[in-house]
Amino acid sequence: MLRLGWLMLVLSALCAWGASLPDDVRCVTAIYSAYNYITFAGVPAKGFWDTRCQNPLKVTSIYAASEVYCRDTERAAGLAQMAAECEEFGHVQLLPRDAVAENLTEDAVRGMRIVKFAELTRSDVMNAPIMISASYFNRVYNTIEALEFETWSHHAFGFVGYLYWGLFILLATGYRLCGWATYQRRNRSPETREIESQIYNPTASWYTGLPLLGKTLGWLQTHLFVAPPLTSRGREVLLCTFSNRAEALVVSGFWIISITLSFVGYRTFEGNIYWPDIASQILRYSADRTGIMSFANIPLLWLFGGRNNILIWATGWTFATFNVFHRHVARVATLQAVAHTILYLIIYHRTGKLWRAFNKTYIVWGLLGTLVMVFLLLTSLDRIRSGTYEIFLIVHVLLSILTLVGCFYHTIIFEGHEYWNYLWPSVGIWVFDRFLRVVRLCYCNLHVSIFARNKIRATSARMTYDETTDVVRLEVLPATPFLSPSPGDYFFLYQPFRWTGWESHPFTVGAWSSQVEFATASSMIRKSTDSFDVSQQPLLSNSGNQSDEPLPTEECEKDSEVSHLKAIFWIRPYDGWTQHLRQQCLRSKVQPVETTILLEGPYGHHFPIWNYESVLMIMGGTGIASAVPYLQEHLRRSKNEWGQSSQETTCTRDIELVWTARQIGFLNEVANRELQPLLARQDFQASFYATRASTCSPDELNESPCDVKLGRPHLQSLIMSRASDASSAGVSLVILVCGPAGMADEARAATHLAMRQGHRSIKYVEDSFAW
Repeated sequence: MLRLGWLMLVLSALCAWGASLPDDVRCVTAIYSAYNYITFAGVPAKGFWDTRCQNPLKVTSIYAASEVYCRDTERAAGLAQMAAECEEFGHVQLLPRDAVAENLTEDAVRGMRIVKFAELTRSDVMNAPIMISASYFNRVYNTIEALEFETWSHHAFGFVGYLYWGLFILLATGYRLCGWATYQRRNRSPETREIESQIYNPTASWYTGLPLLGKTLGWLQTHLFVAPPLTSRGREVLLCTFSNRAEALVVSGFWIISITLSFVGYRTFEGNIYWPDIASQILRYSADRTGIMSFANIPLLWLFGGRNNILIWATGWTFATFNVFHRHVARVATLQAVAHTILYLIIYHRTGKLWRAFNKTYIVWGLLGTLVMVFLLLTSLDRIRSGTYEIFLIVHVLLSILTLVGCFYHTIIFEGHEYWNYLWPSVGIWVFDRFLRVVRLCYCNLHVSIFARNKIRATSARMTYDETTDVVRLEVLPATPFLSPSPGDYFFLYQPFRWTGWESHPFTVGAWSSQVEFATASSMIRKSTDSFDVSQQPLLSNSGNQSDEPLPTEECEKDSEVSHLKAIFWIRPYDGWTQHLRQQCLRSKVQPVETTILLEGPYGHHFPIWNYESVLMIMGGTGIASAVPYLQEHLRRSKNEWGQSSQETTCTRDIELVWTARQIGFLNEVANRELQPLLARQDFQASFYATRASTCSPDELNESPCDVKLGRPHLQSLIMSRASDASSAGVSLVILVCGPAGMADEARAATHLAMRQGHRSIKYVEDSFAW
């Protein structure tokens, strides 16, 4: 699918390039273009294609001039194309040379009147074939050649954007494939796993034989992939948000290329028959180029903005990263569209045709498309988007569709519809993404079973809200028994039975448990959920039975066993839909509240922290949802309490969790439930911080399963200490961060400082807290 997506874009560009004339037909094209400015007597006397293809005097003049100024190959190719255009666009036949051969003898051609450029006006009617002068031909030929070069360069410069992004995507894909091949650890011996761990860690000892490569990768990690965008700790650069310096540089490079290519490479000369002065030529060429380059960016917009973007899987970049790329490509395309519109308005004003232009439908559609793009850009700013997300979402979709419609109708006047080659891939990408979203919705929320009592199973959900934690705990039981989340996965949640039921909001799966059913043709025997709750056991195992219910009978054990998932989401209520969930819980007299929730997913990908000896998790608020699945994965990969080894193993020897939340109640709730199996382990330690001292009662502090400090941790000291310990012990350290932007910026800056001081065996992983 990755190759197919890029093939569509390449074919779009190549089809657009195909609109330019081949070299061997330009001679005849220049000739019949020159005769467009001369009026001939005879029948037919009117009609663009009728006179060019059927008027004997005009056709004779074209044949004569082509024999004088064109080589044999040019004449054959050019006249063949002219005949094809007469049939395709004029629906008439080109008069054959034999029909006018008597006027094409050498004597007849020598006796033709020679006409210079601008010697005749449109009102001057020629009653005999005429010959254009050599200077007239050269002037028109140079004009045609310059126009064809500009047409080619417009599309070629638009294609540079595909090459630019394709280069980085290929590099990222290659790096990901190498990583995937090297850190596959299932069923590996300890010796093999040790070797793979060294390969996956860019700072391991295998680079000692390649010091230059090791230094290069270390420098890239330190100064590009971990470093903040600027030397300051913030991620804001000129009102734009970037997570790291590499992201900022890639986007900056695209801006520089787009702006530069919009204003260079124009082939101008005095005497152009279309636009005589240089200023007019620059105006026209720059207007066309900005419009074409804006069109060329449209497929990238839809490609980068889709949820089912296969490039996310291929590159390992997050949806948040592609969302940044999507926004900046949109800004570039919008500015190019605005420049295209303004430049053409200037052209119409200079020629005195400004008001007449507004009577043309295709121009009105173009203006509408530009205005919609500007409105889309303004409503997509961070503050507006986050403040009115629900309104933004539906408006963004509708206006995006309107933009595409405007672009289609704006370019409908072109007979070959070559500019639609940029638009149809966007439509295909959008339809494909929506189709996969519907497939995911059906897969997660609807399941048909032959043996179950209820033949059709739908997703069910319940939620609770505790004012002391100020968090909605949402438990969802997907309909499908085959859903198996991984650490780092997130789902889009819908609440369909609302006026705005189409809205969807992304949330990370904070934890999950398994509920097993034994299905027979006549009955369904269900085990208790708690007996297979991975948040309550160190390892999923069939050993032991903590349930009060009897085990299935031997007959039932022979039948199929079905496992159903219970996914847990922690939702901090703010405005909009999350506030609506809290109000639902507060209005209900019974807790938990049964509700209808649909899942779409899973999306995202996990990072293999089990390949690192030491792990530091820095979480903020509901960002704990990113850490708990990794901790549960660590339990599954570790030895369980009965001493049995799991098939999947881990290199991790110690994990430290540093979690900061507003309310101590939320800390206690998660610690007593999802984190409880970890608190007694020797390879795990946790530090909890509550930022709202007014919410911390003495009873809650005493009931907390671990020490809770008031305030915030000093992340720089913490990270520097862990980095120093890892370097001294010669072990690899991964720092996993998920929380508010300020906390993530502080952690990133501290990691960057540690790496600059020589602690290179560090991997920094940031899970986006918000988009």
